[in-house]
Amino acid sequence: MKEENKMSVDDMEKLEEVEIEVSKDAASVNEGICPSCNERMVKYIDNKNLFDGALTFHIIKFKCLKCKKEYLDLEEAEKYDLFLKLEKVGKDKALELFAEKKIKRIYA
Repeated sequence: MKEENKMSVDDMEKLEEVEIEVSKDAASVNEGICPSCNERMVKYIDNKNLFDGALTFHIIKFKCLKCKKEYLDLEEAEKYDLFLKLEKVGKDKALELFAEKKIKRIYA
């Protein structure tokens, strides 16, 4: 640490204690500007279904109408990541069941 950034004990005693409250929605994104073309993005909901509609994910995305790029905030990205994992597990299980039925027919 540089010498000019160090505070003396007297300076620290003069500091005032401050309490702040952060709402749970403070990190959510409600609007955005496209980093590629600097245009305002449109917020929309992309519904993704799994297991023949038994499970639906409502993923909030931001899309730039000019360059067509889409963005997610951190919370929505985590939700989309879960969707992709469940989708992969569902496909793996479906392939496994299909292969099992084919094998039973061949060897039955």
